[in-house]
Amino acid sequence: MKYLIFLIAFLGVLPLGYILTLNRKYMRYAFLAVLLPVMAFNQVSINFFSHETYRGTSRGMEVSLSYLIAVAMLIGMWILFRKRPLFPDMGSKLYLIYFLLCIPSLFNADNVLYGWFELWKMIMMYLVFLCSYYYLYYTRDFNTVMIGFGIVAAVTFLSVVLQHIKGIHQATGFFPHQNSMGMYMCMIAPIFFAYYFNRNKGWKRFLFVGFFLAASAACMRTYSRGAMVCLPFGCMITAILSLRYQFHMRKIQILLPIALLCFFGALLLLPNIIKRFENAPKESLMTRQYLAASAWNMMCDKPFIGVGLNNWGIKINPPYPYCEYRYNNKRIAKDFKEGIVETSYLLVGAECGFFALAAFLAWLGYYYVAACKLVKQLRRTELFYIPVGIVGGLSAVYLQSTLEWVMKQQVNFIQMMMLFAVLSILFKYCKKFASGEVEVSV
Repeated sequence: MKYLIFLIAFLGVLPLGYILTLNRKYMRYAFLAVLLPVMAFNQVSINFFSHETYRGTSRGMEVSLSYLIAVAMLIGMWILFRKRPLFPDMGSKLYLIYFLLCIPSLFNADNVLYGWFELWKMIMMYLVFLCSYYYLYYTRDFNTVMIGFGIVAAVTFLSVVLQHIKGIHQATGFFPHQNSMGMYMCMIAPIFFAYYFNRNKGWKRFLFVGFFLAASAACMRTYSRGAMVCLPFGCMITAILSLRYQFHMRKIQILLPIALLCFFGALLLLPNIIKRFENAPKESLMTRQYLAASAWNMMCDKPFIGVGLNNWGIKINPPYPYCEYRYNNKRIAKDFKEGIVETSYLLVGAECGFFALAAFLAWLGYYYVAACKLVKQLRRTELFYIPVGIVGGLSAVYLQSTLEWVMKQQVNFIQMMMLFAVLSILFKYCKKFASGEVEVSV
């Protein structure tokens, strides 16, 4: 049945996305159809060769509606505007290096199919990046991207409210896990805050402050300790940079009511927040430490190509020795399977080795440095809110990724790829944007 559904979707979605892309007026609707399905990602995805019980970062060759529409848009844009480079910026080349350095790890993989699952996901993510990049390249329509993220935040908040009414303590919204929702909101909330904080006129300011409050409330309602710490950190970075490069007394006046609103909101959640930190089981911290030590053992044992891409779930368990010392060499139960190390960077290093980890960090660092440079270069433009917000969001996400591995989950990966495409286009044409030579939609 799932193959039949996929065939129908493939035959229907590809032509529709292609037709919409050929019509510039409707291209934005096609792009929204790439962004918005994250709210129902599992429902609009098909997992080929599925291994749902495997404890890894990928459990099958997942094909999502987002990917199908991204492919359709790419075909349409390449036909309409002529074919463009497959690796259009330095960040995409660094991503290619990271991808290629992950492949040798398959020589150490116990299950090569699991490794292919992760490679497939990386390819799909790159298609999303290319689609976002060329959509912005041809349209300069940053407004649709941000409004799309705002819709996700608003609808997620409504879902969280319904889950609260039902008595669900740690809300997940439409996301696979509360940590995933927390990281998603940590990334976009500073951007919404930056828009309101740095624009002094227009009704959209109030729309974006609504998006900010919705994203922040949803994030805090996850009671994810990482998200609750990293969201204020990201917003603080955005506020400091905004005041540094566009100081105005009006901003000080804006900060006070927002700070008060967030303070009273936090007070409402304070009992549960305190409980979340105080009653966190000691075993949770111990497990994180054990798994981090195990990741280091893997990196030291296989420093060049790692233990195998997406093979952590196999190598962390007996008969492999990397976590044998846990609980005095005893397993909790005969069929017990260890989880994933709660640090994205250690996970990459353990599975693929030091070289792949270096490429991964270089790829992430490139866009962070680009965002920081754009803050200064676009400080006198209406686009200023985008880089200053993304710097705050990336600061939060990169910090949170030392505590949680959800950066590699598909919905979070898609979000990050789209924002990297935004940064790439801004960086490519920053001088023209700064001088006003190019008209944009903000």
